[in-house]
Amino acid sequence: MRIIIKNYPQKKKSPFVNWQRNYCIFFPFIYTNPIKNETSSALDKVVDGLEKELRLKNYKSHIVDFNGPQNYGTSYCWIAGFPESKISHRKAYQLFLKIGAEKIEAGILAGWDINDKASNTLEDFNTIEEVIEKLKTSKQTVEKKNNALISYWKFAPGENGIYWDEFYKENIIAIGWDDLTDLKTYTTETLAEDLGVEDSDNSNQIWNIENFRDASIGDVVIANKGKSKALGIGVITGEYEFKPERKENKHIRKVKWLINQLVDFEKTIFRPDTFTPTLKWSSIKEKYIQSNPAFERIFSDLETGKEILPPPKALPKDSESQNFWWLNANPKIWRIDSYELGDIQSYTSHNDKGNKRRIYKYFEEAKPGDLVIGYESTPVKQIKAIFEITEGLHIDDNEGEIINFEIKEIVKDPISWDELKETKGLENCEVFINNQGSLFSLTPDEFDIIRDLIDEKNIVTEKEIEKVEIKQYSFSSDPDKPFLEEQEIAEIIHSLEVKKNIVLQGPPGVGKTFVAKKIAYEMMKNTDDTKIRMIQFHQSYAYEDFIQGIRPSEKSFKVKNGIFYEFCKKAELEPDQKFFFIIDEINRGNLSKIFGELMMLIESDKRGKYSVPLTYSDKDDALFSVPENLYLIGTMNTADRSLAIVDYALRRRFRFITLEPNFNNRFKDFLNSKGFSKDFIQEISSKLKLLNDKIKSDKNLGAGFLIGHSFFCNANSENERKWFENIVKFEISPLLEEYWFDDSEKVKNEIDLLLS
Repeated sequence: MRIIIKNYPQKKKSPFVNWQRNYCIFFPFIYTNPIKNETSSALDKVVDGLEKELRLKNYKSHIVDFNGPQNYGTSYCWIAGFPESKISHRKAYQLFLKIGAEKIEAGILAGWDINDKASNTLEDFNTIEEVIEKLKTSKQTVEKKNNALISYWKFAPGENGIYWDEFYKENIIAIGWDDLTDLKTYTTETLAEDLGVEDSDNSNQIWNIENFRDASIGDVVIANKGKSKALGIGVITGEYEFKPERKENKHIRKVKWLINQLVDFEKTIFRPDTFTPTLKWSSIKEKYIQSNPAFERIFSDLETGKEILPPPKALPKDSESQNFWWLNANPKIWRIDSYELGDIQSYTSHNDKGNKRRIYKYFEEAKPGDLVIGYESTPVKQIKAIFEITEGLHIDDNEGEIINFEIKEIVKDPISWDELKETKGLENCEVFINNQGSLFSLTPDEFDIIRDLIDEKNIVTEKEIEKVEIKQYSFSSDPDKPFLEEQEIAEIIHSLEVKKNIVLQGPPGVGKTFVAKKIAYEMMKNTDDTKIRMIQFHQSYAYEDFIQGIRPSEKSFKVKNGIFYEFCKKAELEPDQKFFFIIDEINRGNLSKIFGELMMLIESDKRGKYSVPLTYSDKDDALFSVPENLYLIGTMNTADRSLAIVDYALRRRFRFITLEPNFNNRFKDFLNSKGFSKDFIQEISSKLKLLNDKIKSDKNLGAGFLIGHSFFCNANSENERKWFENIVKFEISPLLEEYWFDDSEKVKNEIDLLLS
């Protein structure tokens, strides 16, 4: 048992860590319930006495007894008094009293989250009278400092700002985590337990929740949309509330919104969190004033007599002495993708053989606050994250000599080695001159160039997302759904889920591409077009366009990834989301040539399990696989005579689903909703069904050449006869002329029947 306790990882927040100290092992046997109750009663009396002596009418107290703040045992207890306007003692200047075995300390103490040690005035005293006198003289200073405090928070009102309008109208901010009950009932430890978080000290998730709950009344909130846009600015006016009656976002704070205006900073300015401090207030204020000079008065009123808090401990330091590094992560040993934002990781200064790593002095120079580019080496060869050093070189009982760092940002669109090599300003970067090693030094300019490269690429991605209006979707309630029954859609979706690959085939005008997109929406339950990619095959389309090929660059030639390759990598980054790749006219391309290695990789039982080297990959490049969460939907026009039969090798990897023309009740209801007369709708439905019967019975044509209903979906009822006549003359007639190219009389007769 002693060996287990001694070797227990110290980075874990657990009683076992503290039990490495002998005092904590025996503490539970000493501090029993009778003593606990007696101590609690005594501390309550001390608080009552201080409130009377110091006249603390609008104060509240935080008491910690000999259990300690984490219930592991201490040899002292303490009391912190602070104004009621501050939600937590951690975010306030406190009148502080610490009672130890040998001495009493009292004075002003800055809360942990304030990060202002210079304001602390704790002194040692021998009597309670001296303590009271010290606290009396400190009271005015504490009140002045607390009144002057102002914290700035960035708040994400849902993904891509989806709840902004709702929150603005209700004058609130609100967060999810709806499985949690009243946040005021949670400690950090119980919150970690309910969330399944092992390391509560370093959990970004817990940090966001506690920030939201404990932010002070009077603090400023900037609502953001993505990393580069602000939606509005407000002031927190109410304490945290739990609203179980709300359908979602049950945890709320009341806010007085002062500004409702979108501002684009055109660079990363916000962290990818829900509710966190921001150090960018000056830039935000300046940009808003540039957009509207009238806002200057709002900011002046907001900040008069206030002072900005020092940077919170949890954010990266921004000092002149900050160093910048590049760290190579070997993906065969550990992958950056397997960790989450806010996770604390370590890196040893010696290799497996016990030898110092190359340029050992860099490990010695790394210090807390330094920023690190996180790069996965061969075969991945991509920048995946940005780290912050949290602890310099030190000895760990289990790992030896290490540095610790926190994952501060996950790069959603990774930057490849080739992109970096072609970036101006990095020609003399140490890591490109000799990439053998682990930790490399970067100049501030080199770090900024890489940082800007990350921002530019990821902001482009964000802008693509912002162009898309994402709404919830249900096929059953879609007013613009295909003329298919719900059972038919369910069967198509089942085929796609089982096989991963389907082809929607049918004659022209049955809405194959339209149906493909609706299937994607129904499976995602929303209209997120960023997770759908559509292309069209043609006779010149090649493997190099689809997967990977050699293309000219500024200096020579380089391997460039194709559209399907890039979409697969995008899907890999969000394995819990569904992605859809739609190939229109799939049978128009040389399928064996285009698909290459994918012939095997797209099979449902090979997804995510089988990987192969690509044709143009280097020997040390990562193997390629098709992720499980990517679905392939092809469309095929069965009336195209110019095309050969689909390659059998590809055919057996897809399920082929035939769509037929539907001049049914849904079609009639659709035209009726557009204002067409019932007699006219019945007339054209009958005529088209009659024409399709003739095409189907023709031995040279058949069901694959029928006339589809989508020819008539661009409805205009102002002159219904003229509308129908134009479609027949300019769309149906050319098709029939192609079908019966050797019988012009037959074509004329059928056109006359339609227009009669």
